[in-house]
Amino acid sequence: MESSSDAGTWGSSESTSNLRLASFQHRLGAIALDCALAVVTLGIGWIIWSLIVWGQGQTPGKKILKIRVYASETQRQATWGHMAVREFLLLFALGLATGVVNLLTAGIIGSMAIIAWYVLEIVWYFTKGSRTLRDVFVKTLVVNES
Repeated sequence: MESSSDAGTWGSSESTSNLRLASFQHRLGAIALDCALAVVTLGIGWIIWSLIVWGQGQTPGKKILKIRVYASETQRQATWGHMAVREFLLLFALGLATGVVNLLTAGIIGSMAIIAWYVLEIVWYFTKGSRTLRDVFVKTLVVNES
């Protein structure tokens, strides 16, 4: 668990005691790298690579930048299923809800909902101990291993 005295380190077990949470810039870099890799590989290569590295608690961008996702409750690296929920299912649900709202409101409110989600993600990160809203929902921590 995260210590209240130091938001940059967490955990008391031997395997996680020296790890620190990834900075906002490091996480943003991984997102940008994932987007660039998805474009360069026409999405297919990125999806295949993602399906492989999810078992290590990473996405392709996180793997390159040496960032790993841990389950906050067990303080162990996230499993493939945990990563599937974190990276796909939650975003799929958000996209589906936005699509329904777009159909009902001619696209105005749905677009605002997506923007509001990302603003909340950023604000939550800076106010809740370096964890985004998605981290809290899925009970994960993103750790810098470099």
